[in-house]
Amino acid sequence: MRVEKGDRVRFLNEVGGGIVTRTEGNLVFVEDEDGFEVPAPIFEVVIVEKANQIVSDNIIESPIKQQVVTRNEKVSEPEAYHEEMEEEGHDDFNPRFYLGFIKAGKDQSELEQYLINDSNYYCSYLISELREDGYMYALHQGIIEPNTKIPVDQVAAQELDVTWDVQLILFRKGKPYPAIKPVSTSVSIKARKFYKENSFTNNDFFYQPAVLISIIKNELEQKLELLTEKETTAIIKEKEGNSEPRPAKVKRKSTPELLEIDLHIHELIDSVSGLSNGEILQIQMDKFHTIMAENIKNKGRKIVFIHGVGNGTLKTEIRKQLDRKYKGLYYQDASFREYGYGATMVIL
Repeated sequence: MRVEKGDRVRFLNEVGGGIVTRTEGNLVFVEDEDGFEVPAPIFEVVIVEKANQIVSDNIIESPIKQQVVTRNEKVSEPEAYHEEMEEEGHDDFNPRFYLGFIKAGKDQSELEQYLINDSNYYCSYLISELREDGYMYALHQGIIEPNTKIPVDQVAAQELDVTWDVQLILFRKGKPYPAIKPVSTSVSIKARKFYKENSFTNNDFFYQPAVLISIIKNELEQKLELLTEKETTAIIKEKEGNSEPRPAKVKRKSTPELLEIDLHIHELIDSVSGLSNGEILQIQMDKFHTIMAENIKNKGRKIVFIHGVGNGTLKTEIRKQLDRKYKGLYYQDASFREYGYGATMVIL
């Protein structure tokens, strides 16, 4: 939510708050209760009340305009207000929520941290940290609107060797929604991740490459996290075709009619060292979405995504995305003679 003149805000890292008098770039100027104007980074304040919702203490509404509400009446905001925030294609039973990081600063040595709500739900969030004294400290808290991203901090990469506790409560206003359990999870962030160039990938939320850390994990990601290192190694070997014979692949060049994309992880990055199973899958799916975005307007073109056989997780995720995000496109198993059972052909 954009911070604007007249909004009532409170400080994230300090006690107090007030009314925004003006904004200049990434700075907001807040007038506190004593009438002093306090400058603060825009990502260190949270909106408590929008300007158009604030009623001055000096204005008394006419009794004619006052609304009398009985206990049996339900007051809700206009339905259209909520619908305009909603997007088609979301799975309301599997909402997504991320921490996002992009490079910032003149020399891009710092990182801007965002919260990303990729769902049709409002989300009440609390991010806290357990410190050496044994107490929890709240870092960021508030409510984020549906299908919105908000900046919350700007830090140096080396400061992000941390473990955070994240709590989320998702809800809708003025309309019913499926029963979704509150999320309470621990997120470990390794600073070294931000020094790997291939960690920053193209995505649907920023115009520049970003590191995305999933907070609400889908069923596939949850299963991957339960895999042991031994099982992960076995899966990679299966994807490389070492565990079972298959027809020799005929090396062919991409043509205007057919594009061949190998999604085996070792074709995309130099090393998987330090990457979790979920991060490996995310890199593969980022490549899939990038290729689809680059070619979606090339009607009639065929794209063969080589995903390997393995345990079928990558193949399943690709076909799930084709059914949900790329509705109307036809896909099928690619040629067995050329790819075995390890490839899917999409016809645009």
